[in-house]
Amino acid sequence: MNRTDEQLVSQPTAIKIRPGLLDRLKDTAGIRSDDAFARLIGISRATLADLKKGNEPSLRTVVGIAQAFGLAMGEVVVVSERADAEELVPVAS
Repeated sequence: MNRTDEQLVSQPTAIKIRPGLLDRLKDTAGIRSDDAFARLIGISRATLADLKKGNEPSLRTVVGIAQAFGLAMGEVVVVSERADAEELVPVAS
């Protein structure tokens, strides 16, 4: 493109931990505290709380969960389109 204007650009998709997965894994493993569960998967308790609120996990977090419980990464996360999936952004040529 040889023009500078606003173009429709698709934003990345949203990645989230599968709903309820963290609590199910914690219960299945017989872990009683969030601190112990967070340590097992290699994150802080604060990060665990953020994930439970629906914040997007880092790749390292997803890998940590998958490895700790013998899961594929696709079993840990769901991928969805963001509500604001497209927006106009300036693009320079």
